[in-house]
Amino acid sequence: MALRFFRPHKRLPLGLAALLAAGFAPFAQAQLNVDDFPHLELQDFSYVSAERIAGYQDEAKQSSIRPFKIFDNLYFVGIEWVSSFLLDTGDGLILIDSLHEPYIELAAEHIRELGFDPADVRYVLGVHGHFDHMGGHAYWQQTFGATVGLTAADWKRAQTDAGQENFGMEVADVDWIVQDGETLTLGDQTVTFYVTPGHTEGVLSMEFTVRDGNDEHRAVIYGGTNSLEADFWRYQTVLGNLRRFQLLAAQSPQFTVRLPTHPNGPGSVPGTGFFERRDRLATRTAGQPHPFVEAPSVFIDVLEQAERNIEAAILRLP
Repeated sequence: MALRFFRPHKRLPLGLAALLAAGFAPFAQAQLNVDDFPHLELQDFSYVSAERIAGYQDEAKQSSIRPFKIFDNLYFVGIEWVSSFLLDTGDGLILIDSLHEPYIELAAEHIRELGFDPADVRYVLGVHGHFDHMGGHAYWQQTFGATVGLTAADWKRAQTDAGQENFGMEVADVDWIVQDGETLTLGDQTVTFYVTPGHTEGVLSMEFTVRDGNDEHRAVIYGGTNSLEADFWRYQTVLGNLRRFQLLAAQSPQFTVRLPTHPNGPGSVPGTGFFERRDRLATRTAGQPHPFVEAPSVFIDVLEQAERNIEAAILRLP
């Protein structure tokens, strides 16, 4: 392959960063519908090892994780393998990712354990259309009447992959097609959505505000920074989204809370894994910093490292 369309790694120009800090934001994409993605093929999950499959099917291991409060308005209700976050808006609940069988109803049990009523979940979102992130959407739609949301491409991705062995799911009826740049306002919370394809055709990233006493923090969930396919144009799409988020990260207030889609990773530096932070939070005393709040440069560093990884993957293409 002769042509390479990526640029050398570099920081944002100061002038551009200043524009962003003043309130400029990248333009949203055009409105999309499920019918805009008619020819998706089955996702190739051959890379998933038998050991990994056994891990997420280990019910004792997965259900051993107890729900906990992260911030005054944000809770973890997921399992060891995959995250599920509950956002309390004061006027209803928003569930971000709905787990997969056989743990779908476990999220509802976790919500009850925290003192909330699952019937108060008004919206259920999915960061992308893989079974582990939206396998429970149909349950929440059918059992509690929640409005379930996914991007157009990943509604189609879920429909395409629904019957796969090990990775299949019951797919909810298409309810809400989340668009790039759209916002959801409920109670005291506004969630802003960004369509960031690459890991799947319609990865959904989002930002919202979390509270710790009198302090507020800009939180982000980036729905997937890598591509499962070694494809030049797919890589270019991922690069574009990573660079877009570098622009967003330069805005004020900056992102100081990153929430992972999978909580069992080691963290970007030793001691910053999700469950390590949870344990520090449990023993936090008055006046100590919040373990889930970090310097804005950390998220930018994560984006830049992901960018370097994709650039290296492009160079490995034949």
